[in-house]
Amino acid sequence: MSKENLKEKYGKSKATKSLYNAAIRAECPGGNETLDLLELVSAMRGRCRDNEELAKLTTIEDRLQTIRERMLIDVKIRWGCRE
Repeated sequence: MSKENLKEKYGKSKATKSLYNAAIRAECPGGNETLDLLELVSAMRGRCRDNEELAKLTTIEDRLQTIRERMLIDVKIRWGCRE
């Protein structure tokens, strides 16, 4: 399998990040929830005015990003994507 097969399954017109996120949502246990939380925390950080709260949200976002990266590696290995 390849990135082209991934595009056939999840949408040819999607940008690379969106394509991988669609695969994460569909194929990785907890992927949908992880990406939803990542979007929510990112939006909350953008509106945050308190430095302590911002530090906590940044830590949460970093941990969620690490989880997403691990899921991305799994998807790339499964589909034989090298980039």
